[in-house]
Amino acid sequence: MGQGDERDMQLIALEQLCMLLLMSDNVDRCFETCPPRTFLPALCKIFLDESAPDNVLEVTARAITYYLDVSAECTRRIVGVDGAIKALCNRLVVVELNNRTSRDLAEQCVKVLELICTRESGAVFEAGGLNCVLSFIRDSGHLVLGSV
Repeated sequence: MGQGDERDMQLIALEQLCMLLLMSDNVDRCFETCPPRTFLPALCKIFLDESAPDNVLEVTARAITYYLDVSAECTRRIVGVDGAIKALCNRLVVVELNNRTSRDLAEQCVKVLELICTRESGAVFEAGGLNCVLSFIRDSGHLVLGSV
């Protein structure tokens, strides 16, 4: 996906997905409309896009968090996307603490990794997640982890 208007449309669609997932009172109906088997690989691929801006990645991480909150099965779909967990971990390494959106992204990445660790800790470890998270906590945890 390119820049400009396409990114704006992507951001709006991701925000709408987050609202739909967050406000849904029926998980089965929500998953019929936004099936994890289709949506989670697409969300993970956004993280693999090195040109994706932090604001898009933050909303993407939020959507992934909402999927993980309602279904443990979603973890397998994320782990199944080659490089997705490593991409999440790498965002912790490049966080810009003076940028609010970047800090918000880092917080969401920590939440996603935490949820994945409760079900597939080996996948996070193999992706270098332990070192990334520990380095993040050591270097900047005092500034961003108050709400995580």
